[in-house]
Amino acid sequence: MGELLKLEGISLSFGGVNALLAVSAGVAEGKITAVIGPNGAGKTSLFNVISGFYRATGGAATYAGFDLLQKPSSARASLGIARTFQNIALFSGLSVIENIKLGAHAHLKANPATASLFLGGPAREEHELTAVIDRDILPALGLEDIRDRPVSGLPYGQQKRIELARAMVMRPRLLMLDEPFAGMPPTEKHRMAGAIRSFVASGAVTALLIDHDMETVMGLCDHIVVLNFGKVIASGTPDAVRQHPDVIEAYLGTG
Repeated sequence: MGELLKLEGISLSFGGVNALLAVSAGVAEGKITAVIGPNGAGKTSLFNVISGFYRATGGAATYAGFDLLQKPSSARASLGIARTFQNIALFSGLSVIENIKLGAHAHLKANPATASLFLGGPAREEHELTAVIDRDILPALGLEDIRDRPVSGLPYGQQKRIELARAMVMRPRLLMLDEPFAGMPPTEKHRMAGAIRSFVASGAVTALLIDHDMETVMGLCDHIVVLNFGKVIASGTPDAVRQHPDVIEAYLGTG
């Protein structure tokens, strides 16, 4: 498999402050790639450039043959790019399945007039979407038993899995995960990692993530890119990165 996403010399500046300096990296299709580094290294800035929240001040990005930087952020979901965020953004008044269904809105064909009547095409779309969620999404994330419960009051780990479910129902080609393991106990981290690995292994998606949990990242990912002060200081397999002297000095520590 080739590279689904290729970044070449991506730079980003804010009022003279360089957040990213000529970052080049690739995301292989059908694999799990992580971007790691200390706080302030530029990880979230890089994610924001890829997803279109920030406009790069230099460089190029190619995604599935498209010039990604020329696409507005609103068009990137239709290209198959989905993203979760570090801070949970679920609708507390809605049920689990209702929150998940919101992720599919970009793919639904019903217009406001037909959707309001909920007849014909809109009804079929709703039925088919529900069937896909019940068959493919809820079991993979262990959410079947809370399917119809309101998300308010659910444990943090479950809410993080609901966010992943909402992203997956978009049928993404590239799934971007912003700190998917943050704040989770070990059992929830294991479950989340297993779900990500299962989705990728099924051939459904390519994953790109950022996180600070080194143990989980090293055990999950195929390829790791390390940033420090906006620059790439290492890139390779988990074993190669773990032993890289610059990574040890900047991030992993020597102890």
